[in-house]
Amino acid sequence: MKKEKMTLIIGLIIGLAAAFFYFNFFASRYEIKKEGLDIVKLDKWTGQSWAFVNDNWKKMTVTDETWEEVDKTLSEALKIPFAQVDTGSALKKLKESHPVLEEIPDDELLERIKLVYSKMIMVNMYLGDFLKVSDETPPEEEQK
Repeated sequence: MKKEKMTLIIGLIIGLAAAFFYFNFFASRYEIKKEGLDIVKLDKWTGQSWAFVNDNWKKMTVTDETWEEVDKTLSEALKIPFAQVDTGSALKKLKESHPVLEEIPDDELLERIKLVYSKMIMVNMYLGDFLKVSDETPPEEEQK
């Protein structure tokens, strides 16, 4: 009986050691994927994911929010005009007029358009506010 217990304990230790070495050296825990312009690191064990942004890994959060209603409300609140445009034909025409864009997939191109457009709006809003503030500053304060 004592020999069987000893064999069981040694077998468990060897099994745990083998599992430890397998999971640490052979079974990769993280998978790194490049999805368009984004680099995403996935943890296969926990399901967490990170995005590579500004030379750092930022944790991604998962939301179950349906954004259509929120987007519609924000569009109305911000008084953003909504144009009925056929996205496919508009992108085709854009790619025909600018050959540099031909190789970029439509989804990535739409993301870049959103990024560039929102960046320009934010910069223009900031500069507009900056100019308003600097125009309100009395001249004698500027000389000090």
